[in-house]
Amino acid sequence: KGGKKMERDFEDIDRILNFAAEAGRNMLKCGGEIYRVEDTIQRLCMAFGIDNAEVFATPTTLLLSVYKNKKVYSVVKRINERSTDLNMMKKINALSRNIAYEKLSIDECEERLEDICKKESYSYTVTILGAGLVTSCFSILFGGGEIDFIMSFLVGMVTKMLQEYLSEKSLNEFFVNIICAAFIAMSSVVCVEGGVLKTMDYIIAGVIMLLVPGFALTNAIRDILDGQLVAGTAKLSEVIFSGTATAVGMALVLNWYLRGGFF
Repeated sequence: KGGKKMERDFEDIDRILNFAAEAGRNMLKCGGEIYRVEDTIQRLCMAFGIDNAEVFATPTTLLLSVYKNKKVYSVVKRINERSTDLNMMKKINALSRNIAYEKLSIDECEERLEDICKKESYSYTVTILGAGLVTSCFSILFGGGEIDFIMSFLVGMVTKMLQEYLSEKSLNEFFVNIICAAFIAMSSVVCVEGGVLKTMDYIIAGVIMLLVPGFALTNAIRDILDGQLVAGTAKLSEVIFSGTATAVGMALVLNWYLRGGFF
């Protein structure tokens, strides 16, 4: 009987460990800060009676280790893709705090986490329309007029569609940003040369905000200030490469245009 009980306890620990690590992995995929991910995982472990969980998270790797019944249990999760989904991150974070209050079992927790990760926050149509609205509002914010608003809305939607399409093809983010930035610059040039716009400044300033890694930069600085030097530096490097790619794509087209390469 003692052997069966010990075996069941080990199985529960494995499930709890995998559940907590999977929750942290999905938070990292959503763009969560390192300190928030580690805090959530520790809360999940504590809710199931595991007080001494050790977590080490980076933007690409998650390691979780616990000591229980004089044994060490560990799990490693790989993060291959990252985006921004604050809604999913909020729900996972809330789940970690509700487990103790609602006295949820591991089965219920796994089901809830699966439901959270399956549900999409916004449909494809809403995402595209939202991108167009954001870029057009930024063009107005930077001093554009009605025509700039309309063209930024259209170019912003097409740029987001292009970005989603290239991402689905598993193209590296560096090249995705180069291609999208080049498309934005080309669209702006076409609008100016076609007489639709007098200047390309406002449409570029508005639509380029889709490629600016502002959220990642904020998280990188916050992680560094919080003492997460490895994760913060890794995120900061990602921000630098993303910004460089955007600048390269934009510069290629504008330099060609200003030198009289077309039209």
